[in-house]
Amino acid sequence: MSIEKKSLISTLKTTKKANAVSSEAKPTNVTSKREAISRKEALHRREAVSRKEALHRREAVSRKEALHRREAVSRKETFRA
Repeated sequence: MSIEKKSLISTLKTTKKANAVSSEAKPTNVTSKREAISRKEALHRREAVSRKEALHRREAVSRKEALHRREAVSRKETFRA
């Protein structure tokens, strides 16, 4: 075999190996980016849910307090009458 053919074969093998390595690396990088994005989305969802829960708790507490105040006022009025 001539030196040119050997060089060409060597170049093709090197290119093939480089392509194989880069094609294996791409899905991992894409997957890790997707995982990072999905983690961020999950975190934002959890934060939104916790904000909603906190709001609902505050509303429930304020409703209870308002109800207790009304009941206390109505008891006072009943005792006065």
